[in-house]
Amino acid sequence: MKNNYFKSILILTTILLFSSCKKEFDNPPVKEITSGSFINIANIKAKYSGNINYKFKADSNLYCVVIADELNGNLYKDIYVKDITGALHIKLVSGGGIFIGDSIRINLKGVILNEYNKLIQLDSVDSEKSIVKLASGYNPQPVSMTINQINANTAATNSVQSKLVKIDNVEFLSVDQNQPYADAIGKGSLNRIIKSCNGQTLTVRTSGYSNFASYLTPSGNGSIIGIVSQYNITMQLILRNNNEVVMKGSLCASGPPTPTTSGTYLSKNFDDNSITSGGWTSQNVTGAISWTTSSFGGRSFAKISNYVSTTSVNIACESWLISPPISLSTSTNPILSFQNAYKYSGSPLEVYVSTNYNSGLPSSATWVPLTFNLSAGNFVFINSGNISLNNYKNSNTRIAFKYVGSAIDGSTWEIDDILVKEN
Repeated sequence: MKNNYFKSILILTTILLFSSCKKEFDNPPVKEITSGSFINIANIKAKYSGNINYKFKADSNLYCVVIADELNGNLYKDIYVKDITGALHIKLVSGGGIFIGDSIRINLKGVILNEYNKLIQLDSVDSEKSIVKLASGYNPQPVSMTINQINANTAATNSVQSKLVKIDNVEFLSVDQNQPYADAIGKGSLNRIIKSCNGQTLTVRTSGYSNFASYLTPSGNGSIIGIVSQYNITMQLILRNNNEVVMKGSLCASGPPTPTTSGTYLSKNFDDNSITSGGWTSQNVTGAISWTTSSFGGRSFAKISNYVSTTSVNIACESWLISPPISLSTSTNPILSFQNAYKYSGSPLEVYVSTNYNSGLPSSATWVPLTFNLSAGNFVFINSGNISLNNYKNSNTRIAFKYVGSAIDGSTWEIDDILVKEN
């Protein structure tokens, strides 16, 4: 009997010890986040320095809300997030599982801060190891902005980049109305252009893998919601959902723009220090060299050079600066003129005209070269002379400046005071 008693006590003790050990194993202590381990988006972007990778070495935690996800296929292994200080692009190692309205914590240890064609981003974030979902169901609201505000600053450090915005009173260009957002068959991305009634334009870029790629763009005026992205000096809008494009109102006043009292159809002098204002776009066919603005002696102008002073090398490239559409269909005797200057050896500047270009790479259209007076060099500006556009009286006439540099040489070209008017 005594032996049975001790046996019962031993068995009970063993069970209690086993249960106690199991409970401890299932409920490990929660790791506390130490003081000073928090970081916000503004402080993250402050660490950006040119196109130099910055690696976070310590445990820093970003608390943020997801404002764009991969659900509709317009983004792939990408999300956009925001906090009270700004917004940021996140490039993921693998996608899925993170959605708009999720509140998340991102541990930045080992994460790289860099840029992709001037889009600042946290690169190669492992969602399995570095992201913790804290809550769901938030409804982030867009910030109301104009196209002009979005295009005002194209530096990589501009404050608009990656924000969720709403733009009112806009419409797609006539050539981009009732057109598919992207190439759903070939899975190719396409650019469609929206404009305000005062002529400001913005690129809407859509992936051929989006679930609305085959949907047609609206033919009315209204509002659009999207994420502000950037490709070099071209600002872009990335749609989250085609339902956020609501354009059912009357279009802006139709017909060609009425020239001013001086008969001007197009004027660009770069005094606002913006390449893209007024609907101009820069297209890099090869190389990562883009048109920029510069100033000297109180004069602002467009400038391009393939010489990189930090590395003392020339970069092979082909870069175009393309005007917005100019309606010359009712013009009488339109002419083009501009100022140009250059220095150093390399290919001469080329100027072209097209009547069937819409967007994207210049190879998508037919371009005709124009003859003009070239600068003699040494950065001395010269007038191009009056270049007739009588053979190009169209509602979609475009002017383009083409720059080519090689790996062994390249001139620095400057242009200013671009003018299309009646002669």
